[in-house]
Amino acid sequence: MTRTFSKQVRFNDGDGMIHGFTTGMVKVKSKFRTAKGNSLTSKIRFLLDSEFTEYMPIMVWVIDHPEGVFVVDTGENAQVNNNDYFDDENFLLKYINRKSFKFDVKPEDEVGPQLKNLGYSERDLRSVILTHLHIDHFDGLNYFENTDIYVNQLEWDKPSSTLPSLYPKWFSPNKIQLKDKNKNHFKKSSPLVNSGEIELIHTPGHTLGHCSVLVKTAEMHYLLAGDITYNQSQLENNIYAGGHQNFKLAQETYNSVKRYAVNHKLVYLPSHDNLVLDRLEKNEYLKVK
Repeated sequence: MTRTFSKQVRFNDGDGMIHGFTTGMVKVKSKFRTAKGNSLTSKIRFLLDSEFTEYMPIMVWVIDHPEGVFVVDTGENAQVNNNDYFDDENFLLKYINRKSFKFDVKPEDEVGPQLKNLGYSERDLRSVILTHLHIDHFDGLNYFENTDIYVNQLEWDKPSSTLPSLYPKWFSPNKIQLKDKNKNHFKKSSPLVNSGEIELIHTPGHTLGHCSVLVKTAEMHYLLAGDITYNQSQLENNIYAGGHQNFKLAQETYNSVKRYAVNHKLVYLPSHDNLVLDRLEKNEYLKVK
């Protein structure tokens, strides 16, 4: 069942909203979510694993800011359950996507109908931001042919296990060149609004170019964290996912998030955490021990 929550927030130049909603659910191999071994052997282990996790949400976020409306990731679409959906990819990617994931996505779960339910049409949007190029983050792109779409340049140049046969034919995103930061929290970022209240933050590990979206409001900061981890407990306990591309970079990102949370009230919102909308509703911020 689709879950949605909308929170009113205050920005420097006026009121805004953060909306979060599920575009269906997904189960993954247990060892895909929780790694066993190093970054290489963990991938062999999850391919051989027969146990699946519980269903987890596939989140999409909408930031309604005085400078524009931003969609973060596009979720999944109902065609993913078609038997021939991955036929145009190579043998390994077909095997992984058919055997390692189980989707529950209905047409009404897709990002387009849900934006309409929230009162937005495509012409209302300033841009779509992709945290990375895995299927459950780009597979709603068909609703955004006339919208500016952005992705980190590094993610585009060095993707991990993406499925280009499923990109819309028109898909040619704007590539963002992240800049070095002089702060000790995150090494690279790019502002998405003039006020600096929304930033694209480099958070590598899950993929080399993986990014998150940092939203700074008067009361709280929110990290729309993509797949830094699958849930907050993994971050708190330094647990890697078997699907992470690079464990060393993942740990550096975990450390960066925690350093930031020491100095700011930060609500951590990864894309596949069953408690994520509860934390958004309660403003339950990350407490670093």
